[in-house]
Amino acid sequence: MKRLDGVNTLLMTPYTESNEIDIHGIFRQIDRILKAGATSVVVQGKIGEYDTYTMDERRDTAKAVVEYINGAAPVGVGIINATFDDGLAVGRIAAESGADYVMSRPPIDGDSHDYFLRLADIVPVMLYDQGLRGEFSIHDDILPITQQTENIIALKISGIPDKNYEAKQFLDIPVLCGWDLMSLLAYQMGSDGVISGSATLVPEHEVRLYDLVREQRWDEARDLYYGKLVPILNYCTFDPHAYSVCKYILKYMGVIENSDVRPPNPDAGEARAAEVYEVLKRVGVLEPEGASLGR
Repeated sequence: MKRLDGVNTLLMTPYTESNEIDIHGIFRQIDRILKAGATSVVVQGKIGEYDTYTMDERRDTAKAVVEYINGAAPVGVGIINATFDDGLAVGRIAAESGADYVMSRPPIDGDSHDYFLRLADIVPVMLYDQGLRGEFSIHDDILPITQQTENIIALKISGIPDKNYEAKQFLDIPVLCGWDLMSLLAYQMGSDGVISGSATLVPEHEVRLYDLVREQRWDEARDLYYGKLVPILNYCTFDPHAYSVCKYILKYMGVIENSDVRPPNPDAGEARAAEVYEVLKRVGVLEPEGASLGR
């Protein structure tokens, strides 16, 4: 598998009117992502409503995505706030489905160091630096794990981007920004790319930003980031409504048919959904005629 430098994308999970996973809505997201030139996709991440999946849905969705992409890009499977045993079980599902890696938070129980070593024996791992029990230290937590296995293939930093400095000093793996609103600052601090939900919403913008940064064209990068990305991120990244807002965006753009979320995630509400529509028009994401505001 190629290194995960660049733009790695977190897929949303659309549902049908009968509350089944709309796999074709996932495929349409993938089409846009691959066309934009993104590095990889991750299914069942936090923004993909990981907690609402059954184990059968995890298996079926991972397998379907791997088969659909058919080697065009690496496929990751999320493991978010799982127990020690459930996290390893999802790792086995990912491996059996043919996924290239998992993106895993630390488990909510048990020894995290042991967990990541066991998980890395099953499938390559993008290690997530934050969990319900706190934030991992680069030197004290993450470095010792990478010294014991070569199967930690990337690090997702979702805390302050200043951690990039230490990560780049000690680690020889891609260091990725997992906090969408901090991506430009993270690039300035040495980040090798992003692992991002906004990259699923506007993949061409995120890939363009990465390219501008690599070419050291910082003023153009700032114009894109502050002019196009930040207005969208202002509405789509804050819990508990982030899941719903992101789906409204994809629906307005014609990528998915239904903006519903599963409980306990709440609907964005009329005001928030209407305002993000106005944002999309003003930053030029929607065509001039726009799209229907109906659900």
